[in-house]
Amino acid sequence: MELNEAQRYFIEEHVEDFRDGFITRRELVRRVTLIAGGATAAAAILAACDMTPRPASGSAPAASAAPSATPVPSPSPYATPPAQVSTTGITVQPTDPRIAASTPDVKGADGASLMAYMARPAGSARVPGVIVIHENRGQLEHIKDVVRRVATAGFVGINIDLAARAGGAVKLADSAAYNAELAKRSTADKLSDHNATLAFLKSQSTGAIGVVGFCFGGGEVWNLVISGADLKAAVPFYGPQPSNFADLAKTKTAVSAVYAEQDTRITGTAPDMEAQLKKAGVPVQITVYPGVNHAFHNDTNADRYNAAAAQKAWVATIEWFRKYLA
Repeated sequence: MELNEAQRYFIEEHVEDFRDGFITRRELVRRVTLIAGGATAAAAILAACDMTPRPASGSAPAASAAPSATPVPSPSPYATPPAQVSTTGITVQPTDPRIAASTPDVKGADGASLMAYMARPAGSARVPGVIVIHENRGQLEHIKDVVRRVATAGFVGINIDLAARAGGAVKLADSAAYNAELAKRSTADKLSDHNATLAFLKSQSTGAIGVVGFCFGGGEVWNLVISGADLKAAVPFYGPQPSNFADLAKTKTAVSAVYAEQDTRITGTAPDMEAQLKKAGVPVQITVYPGVNHAFHNDTNADRYNAAAAQKAWVATIEWFRKYLA
C-alpha cells in the first residue's frame, strides 16, 4: 500500500520501539496492522523494515530517571521539566496561582470542536502566545502540563487534539488506534486546524505567536512554518522532515530546532533543514543534545526521558520565545 507521511512516521516509530526492546514483535504487528489497515499490508511493510534488535546501550540513556540527574538552574521562576520521571504527567497543577487554565471552545473550519486546552499567566495583561503541538498520542496530561509551563513563563499557551473529531486521546486510549485515526487526516486538514487555533490565540494575546511541538508535533511545527503561517518563532523537538522541506527557504519565522544524538533517523535530516533555513535568512539555531534519544523531553516516558537535557532544551526554548515574541 501507499503510505502517507503520517502513517510512515508512526510505523517507523513503532519499529524503533521494537528494535530498542520496548515492545514485543506481536505488539509491533498489532500496531502496524491498525495503522496500515490490515494484516496483509502490515506484513508487507514490516518485511521491508530493518527489524534487527539494537544492543541495550543504544536505547534509553542511563540518566533517564536517575535521581542524580542534575537540574538546570532556572534563570526565572517558570516551570521546567522535573528532575525525575513523572507518573502523572503533572508538574504544574491546574490550580497553580501563577496561571489560569481553561478549555475554550475553539472550532475548526467545519465547526468541529478541537478540544482546546489553554493556560495564561494570572492577571489581565496581554502577552504573546505559544501553540503547543502534541506527540503522536494526542492531548495527554503531559501535554496539558507543557501548556501550563508555557503560562508560568509569561505566555498564553494552547493545545488542540488533532484527532478531536474521533474523540481525541480521551477516547482513543490505545496508541495504535490513535495513530490510525490521526494518520487519516491530510496535511491540509491538520493545517486548517492549526490555523484556526492560531487565529483564536491571536485574539487572546498580543498577536505575536510562537509554536513548539514534540515528535509528531515537531513535524507539525515544520509543516506550519513551511506553510507560511504568521509565526514569529518556532521550536520543533525532533520533528520528522516533511517531503516539501525545501520550501523552508521561504519562511520568515525564527527557528530553533532540537534534536537528539541517538535519534539518528531524524537527526540525520538536521543539515538539510538548517541549509534551507539559512537560505531564508532567518534566525536559526540547530541543537543536537548528546547522549539522548527521541522523546527525551517527555517526563512520562521512562524509557527515554533525560532530565538534564530536557531542562536545558526547555530553558533554551523559553529564551527563544522571549527573544523573538517580544
